[in-house]
Amino acid sequence: MGETVPFPKNYEWYKKEAMECFLSGRMEDSIPFFEEAYRLEQDELLNTNYTTALYQIGEYEKAKEIADDKYSFYESEESLALFYTAILIKCHLFLQAEQALLFRKKKYPLTDTSEANWTAVQSLLEEEQAKIELEKQQRIQYLLKESYSLGDKSFAKQSAIMKELEEIPLELFIEAVRPILANPYVNGIVKATAIERLAFEKVQGSFDIYWMKEKRSIQPCTLTSIKKHKIVQEVMFLLSERIEQTNPSLYQAMVQEVSLHFFMLYPFIEEVITSPTEWVGLYQKRYSESNQIEESDYETNEMNRWMQKVEQELMDLT
Repeated sequence: MGETVPFPKNYEWYKKEAMECFLSGRMEDSIPFFEEAYRLEQDELLNTNYTTALYQIGEYEKAKEIADDKYSFYESEESLALFYTAILIKCHLFLQAEQALLFRKKKYPLTDTSEANWTAVQSLLEEEQAKIELEKQQRIQYLLKESYSLGDKSFAKQSAIMKELEEIPLELFIEAVRPILANPYVNGIVKATAIERLAFEKVQGSFDIYWMKEKRSIQPCTLTSIKKHKIVQEVMFLLSERIEQTNPSLYQAMVQEVSLHFFMLYPFIEEVITSPTEWVGLYQKRYSESNQIEESDYETNEMNRWMQKVEQELMDLT
């Protein structure tokens, strides 16, 4: 008669196929059938088998998602509570797992067998925590090594590494950013990101920095963030006042460009933008049909040269 063709919403057929794969150890093959069956009927036994299959193939987040559908059921039996705690551990939800281990002492009467089972789960927790800590330390050492050659990488890679560095302990972050700030080939936006954290943490001491083809030094504890910088706030206010109401789309385009320039100029914004009004005027002229600058206006000319220099730096470093 040929192979059975499942009808739409044929729960029993999907369940049968899922369990045949499951019981023969073919967990990966069982997943599509479990998924279809569970979509049609959220049976408790099906839930535990589906969750087990997901756990066995390493799909821990999905396993927790399915188990959570029947959370009270998993709390109803000690064996299921053991399994759910193991899922928490594999999802690296260590605090929840530790709380579950404490809770079981009050809820379930301990026998020799259950004590051994919970001890095994406790060992799994400790092993997983140690594994994650080791991986974390290895990743930090990799990032520290990469910080010395960050200038050899693309802007996208530089940004990705800096994003990770921002999450490491401050002492190690300071160690990593010193070579980054002094490297002439690291993008100015990446350097600004590093300096902002140093400033936020009020880090003491001096840091050498290669900024706009100049060797300089900074004291992070004396700096503010870009957003809170007085000149930045004045420029953004003027842009909003002059352009936002009359031309919102132009305003958004200008804000993106201005923000990018601030990152490139940080932490020496005040040395370049000596007049927020004239700086905004330069942007207006750049976006208008006539962008000629009066030769007699020395200050504006000087800032215009800086604006061109920033744009060249962006082209060179990206």
